[in-house]
Amino acid sequence: MKNKTQNIVIILLIIISIMAIGYATFATQLTINGTAKIVGEWDVKITNIIAKNVSDGCNAGTPTFTNVSATFNAELEKPGDSITYEITIENAGTIDAVLSSITFKEGTPNGSPAIIYTNTDPISPLPAGQETTFTVTVSYDEETLEIPEITTKTITGIIEYEQE
Repeated sequence: MKNKTQNIVIILLIIISIMAIGYATFATQLTINGTAKIVGEWDVKITNIIAKNVSDGCNAGTPTFTNVSATFNAELEKPGDSITYEITIENAGTIDAVLSSITFKEGTPNGSPAIIYTNTDPISPLPAGQETTFTVTVSYDEETLEIPEITTKTITGIIEYEQE
């Protein structure tokens, strides 16, 4: 009986050894490496500003702009005069942009009530590689009957785009 038990133990050890050799032979370690890179580019900017529809006798000045601002100085002569400035915004990046807000505020306290500013809105969304225009019109209120004491009024416009 002792011999039989020893044989069983030896056979079990041989089976376990064969299984261990088989596992080691067929076991494989897998390694996965990865790298991620952001290639999208955000580049929404002002690319042009031009004066249009300038009333006779008015001076549109020389409008200027940078990537993020546009400046103009209008000189109006008489009631009913107006100048329209067309501002171009370009999405030169690779990410679509959507208009999140547009705000125009008077910058001069107690500016002339005879000067009126109006604007249109740029398109939204603004796809990558596309451009849009909007206008700002400054006009001398045609209902003004006399030259106002205060003759200037400034505005500041903020146009905000965000990624879609």
